[in-house]
Amino acid sequence: MKEKEYECVEVKQHKDVGKTIAEYQKNGWHLHTYQAAGLSGGPIRSFVNHYLLFEKDK
Repeated sequence: MKEKEYECVEVKQHKDVGKTIAEYQKNGWHLHTYQAAGLSGGPIRSFVNHYLLFEKDK
């Protein structure tokens, strides 16, 4: 079995998720998992962070 390399990237803006994936794919990475987590309510404005885990063969 081939050894894999992983890199986790945090993306703050939803509009940048696709751009980030495309850039990593150009460099030989594949999207392994995607997770979004956010906070809303109260005096703080809603926000969502996007976490992308990429993998590629070493």
